[in-house]
Amino acid sequence: MSDVDDNRPVEPVESAEPSPAPANTYEEPAARSPETRPVTASSAPRSGTGKLILGLLLGGVVMAIVVLVIAAVVVSARDDSGRVAIGRGKVGILPIEGEIVESRATLRELEAFAENDSIKAIVVRINSPGGAVAPSQEIHRELKRVREETGKPIIASLDTVAASGGYYIAVGCQEIIANEGSITGSIGVIAQWFNVEKLVEWARVSPQTFTSGELKDAGSPFRPMNDQEKAYYQRIVTQLHGQFVQAVIDGRKGKMDAEKVRSIADGRVFTGQEANDLKLVDEIGGLEDAVRRAAALASIDGDPAVIYPKKEKPGLLELLAESKTSTPAIVERFFAGKVSPFLYRW
Repeated sequence: MSDVDDNRPVEPVESAEPSPAPANTYEEPAARSPETRPVTASSAPRSGTGKLILGLLLGGVVMAIVVLVIAAVVVSARDDSGRVAIGRGKVGILPIEGEIVESRATLRELEAFAENDSIKAIVVRINSPGGAVAPSQEIHRELKRVREETGKPIIASLDTVAASGGYYIAVGCQEIIANEGSITGSIGVIAQWFNVEKLVEWARVSPQTFTSGELKDAGSPFRPMNDQEKAYYQRIVTQLHGQFVQAVIDGRKGKMDAEKVRSIADGRVFTGQEANDLKLVDEIGGLEDAVRRAAALASIDGDPAVIYPKKEKPGLLELLAESKTSTPAIVERFFAGKVSPFLYRW
């Protein structure tokens, strides 16, 4: 019989493998992809609506800017008749109105037309009885220069009157078109002085004059003009007249011979119809005819756009003093020492 008590309880034998850990009752939530992430009322819909509104606002701003730009282009492209001039050849109208006492404004406008490549031809619209000699010559000379340097056709259109200095300017153009009743011609020079000797005597005034030479006070209004002074001034008038005649001969070359010009250069004025018969002008017609003729010479297809110079707005001082658009009478400027007494004027 064994010494071991078989009735003792048997102790369990420990296994070599560890026992499994007790089950964890908390499970880590599985990661969700963006596609499966739930949408809450406080996130995506509100963000998407904001972007949509912002996009609409930006689109509206861009559209408004585009519309404004197009409108500005259309407005700036309209000619002086109000029609859109995009793609159309342009004819510049250069107006010369009233007595010619200076040339600066006209020369600026002419130069602007000359430098503008979109303007293919120029019409000089003249409504003037003439005026001072030098400004008439300056405008005439610049018209010829612009024609030669730019190749742009320049047509003169005679309005109610284009006499003396007005006609002097016209012969600087390539062609001249006049209405039947336009008054033109007056190829001549005039110089006038006023003698107030009797008035001074009546007022009991005794002017005293000191000169450095016997002709320095020639034409004094306080005494009669002597024969030497008359011959002196007549020489100047004759010389200026010769310059006028030569300008007409050059301007009407191939249309009038020199002797014909000299025979009518005695200061006479003519109607447009008479001037046409004498070949002082090329054609009878109005402004529209001149525009069409200029367009044809410039090879402009269709109805050309018509452009006038932009008028400068006078400043306050100019409004209080003398307006740029108003021209004092020649006699006023003469007494003020602003103009020569020798005039290409009807």
